[in-house]
Amino acid sequence: MTQTPSHSAGVTPPRLLQLLAQSGAPLADGPLPCCGERLGRLFGLSDTLVLDSAIAFRARHPGMDQGSTFERIIQELATTRTALIRKIKQYGDDIEPANEVDVEPWLNTWLTLQRRVTAASRQLRDKTRKAMKDHSQNLARLAELDATFDHAMAGYTSQCFSHISKVLEQRFHALSSAEQTTSELSHETGIAPDDWLHRYCEEAQNLLLAELDVRLEPVLGLLEACHNEVMDSP
Repeated sequence: MTQTPSHSAGVTPPRLLQLLAQSGAPLADGPLPCCGERLGRLFGLSDTLVLDSAIAFRARHPGMDQGSTFERIIQELATTRTALIRKIKQYGDDIEPANEVDVEPWLNTWLTLQRRVTAASRQLRDKTRKAMKDHSQNLARLAELDATFDHAMAGYTSQCFSHISKVLEQRFHALSSAEQTTSELSHETGIAPDDWLHRYCEEAQNLLLAELDVRLEPVLGLLEACHNEVMDSP
């Protein structure tokens, strides 16, 4: 991640940024630049031209009511989210215990789950955009705009989310080192050390659950626009 989490005075940071900070990611002081300035850094000349085309987009055929399709996607989103949450909360259960705890199997298992989250959110977003293009001119144009922003920000988005696994790797080593020190003290005091692996799994699960919600936000926004369009249609 090229930019560490930041916050403005009086503004509560998003849950994902809060969790990253709690797991050791540095929190930058001061507010981020305005949204327009940040987008300007991400959009090149070719992206700007594509954006102009998306704004002027007109469907080649009249739309058909896709209300039932939108409802099916909403149901699929709910089902998919529930299944992913269940799988995420099982993180760590299928990793074989070893005498020497190494970060690699724990991180690889987490990355596999992250890829599933990414693929599921991508599929839902693509399905929603397709239905929007078939419904009406307004939704077709919005779908084109969303696809343009999605493509232009793909590299930056991937870079940002890849930072989470790096934070988790550092967190794993930090908790492991702290546990070794605590174990030495526990032999003297007779008090058992905290289960650091259990704590690590909880933090890893919470980070991925927060990422899931962030990745589903664009889909939810598109579906809300679809709902409003259907409700406003005569």
